[in-house]
Amino acid sequence: MEKEIEVNGKKFKIRELLAIELDGMDFSEEKKMDSIKKEVCLSTGISEEEYKLLTIKERLSIIEVINEINGFLKTN
Repeated sequence: MEKEIEVNGKKFKIRELLAIELDGMDFSEEKKMDSIKKEVCLSTGISEEEYKLLTIKERLSIIEVINEINGFLKTN
């Protein structure tokens, strides 16, 4: 599944992650931001350099869609 969003005039295509891509990721408090960065880069295909240029609004919007399409957020 893929979803395209537009934030601040920039378009991002976000894809569903494979389970294997998250295997071994460390979501402990010490490593959480590294894991989020990897998750965002894998889902969108952006580079680490492009990631560094994301605004808070852009990153949060991307994370929200990642959570939605990967089933991290359950809505009843």
